[in-house]
Amino acid sequence: MNCRITSVGRVGAALLMAAGLALAAAPAAVADGDSEFNEKEFLAMTVDHHFGGVHMAEMCVQKTTRADLKGLCSEIKHTQSKEIATMRSWLKAWYSTDETPSVPHEAMPMMHELEGLSGRAFDVKLSQHFAQHHREFLPEADKCRKHAKHSELRDLCDTMHKTQTEEIGKFEAVIAGKPITVDTGNGGLATASSQDDVTGGAGWLAAAGATAALGTAALGRRLRRQ
Repeated sequence: MNCRITSVGRVGAALLMAAGLALAAAPAAVADGDSEFNEKEFLAMTVDHHFGGVHMAEMCVQKTTRADLKGLCSEIKHTQSKEIATMRSWLKAWYSTDETPSVPHEAMPMMHELEGLSGRAFDVKLSQHFAQHHREFLPEADKCRKHAKHSELRDLCDTMHKTQTEEIGKFEAVIAGKPITVDTGNGGLATASSQDDVTGGAGWLAAAGATAALGTAALGRRLRRQ
């Protein structure tokens, strides 16, 4: 009788140990793919969000007179265009679908506003919008780098989070009338040094606030609809 009890006890202990190991492994499984994170939806919405950023960057390259800001916008245009292509290829490979990039209708007033500005006014307003555009994306990129199913996407989201955090700091410097240093892509650096770039920074900082989120909030809302 004692032998039978001992045998049952050992089986029970083994089952408890197995259950404990399964629970210990659970956090790793969550890290590889949170059921609350919709990877397919994230990819589709980020394609559109990036497309809006590419449009702003193209306008910036055409209109700004600051060499440093032009360099930053060129860098963003190149990087986000490449990321759009990568994410569309993943949508096709992983989910047999595609997302045709489009700028949300709600963002058009912001685009029209920027088209009507020039000089320092354009640089500041564009920087305000771009900083807000990035800030709204950061929480989604953070969720992605923690919970996306595919490691390639988690790595990309980590890179996007770090890159856009750095770019926010550069746009804030432009708003404050300070020079920034960016890689021109040809092994050189572009830095604004004109006195005109520094004049009137405080006045333009006062213009920030509700208008900074006009239009770009619509892009962020699309990412939050999950």
